[in-house]
Amino acid sequence: MTLQQQFEAFVAYWRQHIRGQERGDATSFIEYLFKALGYEGALQAGGHFEERVARRQDGRSATKFADYVIPRRVLIEMKSRGEDLRRHYDQALNYWIDLAENRPQYVILCNFDELWIYDLNLQPRDPMDKIRVEDLPQRHTALAFLLPIPQKPEFSNNRIAVTDEAAFSLSRVLRSIIKRGIDQKQAQRFVLQCLVALFAENIGLLPNRTFTRIIRDSLDHQDRLEALDLHFYDLVWILFTTMNARRRTPVGRFYEVPYFDGGLFAEIDPVELTTTELELLLAATQHNWSLIHPGIFGAVFEESLEKAERHQTGSHFTHEVDILRIVRPVITRPWHERIEAASDAAALRALHDELCAYRVFDPACGSGNFLYVAYREMKRLEREIFDRLEDLTEPYTPPRYVNTAQFYGYDIQPFAVELAKVTLMIAKKLSIDEVETPESALPLDNLNDNILEKDALFSEWPDFEACIGNPPYLGSRVIRTQLGNEYVNKLRTAYPQIPGNADYCVYWFRKAHEVMQTGARAGLVGTNTIRQNFSRIGGLDFVIANDGYIYEAVSSMPWSGDAAVNVSIAIWSKGTPPQKPRLWVDNGETAVELPFINSSLSLKTDVSSAVALECNVEPKRVYQGQIPGNAVFILQPNEARAMLKHYRSNSEVVYPFLIGRDLVSRPQGKPSRFVIDFGERDILDAASYQQPYERLKTAFSNSPASSTGRWWLHHRRRTEMIGLLSGLGRYIVCSEVTKRPIFDFVSPKIRPDHTLIVFGYEDDYDFGVLQSNLHWLWFQEKASTLRNDFRYTPHSVFDTFPWPQYATPTQIKAIGDAARTLHEFRRDRMSKSVRMTLREMYRSLELPGQNPLKDLHATLDRAVMAAYGFDPEQDVLEQLLALNLAVAARIAAGEAVTAPGIPTDYPNPAELVSEGCIQPPELI
Repeated sequence: MTLQQQFEAFVAYWRQHIRGQERGDATSFIEYLFKALGYEGALQAGGHFEERVARRQDGRSATKFADYVIPRRVLIEMKSRGEDLRRHYDQALNYWIDLAENRPQYVILCNFDELWIYDLNLQPRDPMDKIRVEDLPQRHTALAFLLPIPQKPEFSNNRIAVTDEAAFSLSRVLRSIIKRGIDQKQAQRFVLQCLVALFAENIGLLPNRTFTRIIRDSLDHQDRLEALDLHFYDLVWILFTTMNARRRTPVGRFYEVPYFDGGLFAEIDPVELTTTELELLLAATQHNWSLIHPGIFGAVFEESLEKAERHQTGSHFTHEVDILRIVRPVITRPWHERIEAASDAAALRALHDELCAYRVFDPACGSGNFLYVAYREMKRLEREIFDRLEDLTEPYTPPRYVNTAQFYGYDIQPFAVELAKVTLMIAKKLSIDEVETPESALPLDNLNDNILEKDALFSEWPDFEACIGNPPYLGSRVIRTQLGNEYVNKLRTAYPQIPGNADYCVYWFRKAHEVMQTGARAGLVGTNTIRQNFSRIGGLDFVIANDGYIYEAVSSMPWSGDAAVNVSIAIWSKGTPPQKPRLWVDNGETAVELPFINSSLSLKTDVSSAVALECNVEPKRVYQGQIPGNAVFILQPNEARAMLKHYRSNSEVVYPFLIGRDLVSRPQGKPSRFVIDFGERDILDAASYQQPYERLKTAFSNSPASSTGRWWLHHRRRTEMIGLLSGLGRYIVCSEVTKRPIFDFVSPKIRPDHTLIVFGYEDDYDFGVLQSNLHWLWFQEKASTLRNDFRYTPHSVFDTFPWPQYATPTQIKAIGDAARTLHEFRRDRMSKSVRMTLREMYRSLELPGQNPLKDLHATLDRAVMAAYGFDPEQDVLEQLLALNLAVAARIAAGEAVTAPGIPTDYPNPAELVSEGCIQPPELI
């Protein structure tokens, strides 16, 4: 039997026996489908039914079952008869993603009446073909990839192939025009107008063959046109002018041409074509322009302009599946989850209003492929909302729709900018047809104020909720040769906080995070070095240190379009992330859920295996501050002043009380309140301090439930801590919850509140280690979180943090000197400005431009790195983790190690102890 006859037999079986029930008929349908392909059955084709697909979801393992899978070849997912396959695409896509190393090339969605065939690597959102089961005898060539001896399939909707051919055809016209001396911008604009006309007549926006007829008439009836003193130029000028006219022409050849606008036809200056060029343009009309892929057309078109011959498809554009690696976690998944969680029609309508105001920005947009994919995903989300409302039988006529005017892009190439505008113009009509919304495709949106020719690094960015893109790749060693000295000097001046050895793409990561608002998300592709050394310091380190949360990332993977390029992808939010962190490893094939994705985008720097070090724990030197247990212990300055003014002895139990907010937000970090602390005194001794005692006695007498036991004493006084601090000239604190690494010295005359972490050290050396970037990186990795901030937990942060083990006296002194200089600089600047606070001072580090505080921190960090003996070219966290484990092993072996504090063999400890610290406020 021929294949056609085999499929005729399959269709006969299908009509007689298949009822279209997912559970009951899926296996037999697939079994007989493979028999029609020439196998004994589906198992003999090398596949498995109910293939296990493991994934991690919400921190738990979850196992799903795909209906049928041949590893690396095909995944078939069956749905019941009548099901809208569009609604089940995401399920199939997730299965495909989670199959990892067994990921097949093709996916088939089937509802027993229709098969949708996808090649997710090339065309993930558009089926390569849609075939009705009854048509398989004539259309079986679309399944040729499943034959026992696979053959190249024949698809009716291969947008990639059509786009490649169409772009090459049109590029030949443009190359010819420019070659004969026509102004390049005029030629480019004219060809883009032709592109829209070709597309429009194929999809019904222009009357049938309107533009093609002009070309044919100019070739076949040139004499007749010349008799009327008409040329190709005149006819095209009339057509394009009519497309830009709000009022339709009442009569004549173009009376049915509608208003297009869109900005593209605002300037009309056609090119009179030669006979050869007309023939080339006529050849371009033979392609089905309704099938072109707008997302890749611009890239293919630009590439083909430089080639005399068309080369292999797929070598010159970014595959949509790779773009979806950014767009899905940044835009699609968070929105999908919100739509799924909406419980009623009002919530869904509110979500649609919000979606229609959601703004997307690509700061290096090229010809617009990222923006195209994002627009299309948002139109699908809009359709999802409408589907949910239909399920609720809720009629809804939206006041507006998701539109291309919500999308913004910058690029330095003027032609790329124009291509990006056209890409979105074409996308509008295709998406409306795809998701079947009742909006009009015309007029086109005018994007002249959205897609602009600008250098994003030196321009103000529009407000956005999502920033996506693929900034240019230039290694640090070639930036100057590629961009020139003047540009690089300008770049370094504008972004002095980015190390000079950072790659060019890092600047986009940095600026994106600097300008994005809380709640916004970003996803950018970068070179592998964004997670390494200087590039990481300039970009992702800054993101994480400034309220940024990387919630999805690809450590490293080959990038489509050029197999020699490997990239890293970072997707982050400013503020609370929309999902638990997920890191893709193994060339982007395997996803691993993590509690936190570090700036190295690597599993190797997971420091959860670090252990508490006995030398850090004993003797105990780090505490949480005091917890009085009742607000009655807290005094305002006027209350404290009254107690101290007449009874000086009250100063023995009334102390300035410093809280975390005071430390960072008040000038010079001065305490804003006081506290009553009777220490360990018994009730008789406490009563001798009349005013403080009476205050507490009155309060607790009025609240009997709180007056049990030793009510005049703190709930958590930290007696051991107070004893330690009383023997020091000062001690170190940091806010327990913080966004930034800010430590300071405090006078022991001041009591620390529980919102402070107290370090019982008075020397500049230990202050320098704690204030260093090494400790901050460890802090971020080991800390717990509170809302969007890091919480310093001594048992996980300090107790596991190893101090330098082999620092020389010279290196120790260098840390002390750098730390003292930094501390004195901060105190001096705050003393000169009544409004300056540590928070404001450290916020300035996030701003571009020179900053002496930044330089002082850099000096300190270099000194600390030298004392540790770490390689600055290697991952700091990996080195700290290795040191932690080495110190733990030496302790277990009974060997001596270097604990926090000034080393016992340091020759002159007194030179490491200066006097500056936060002093008590003067009340009397």
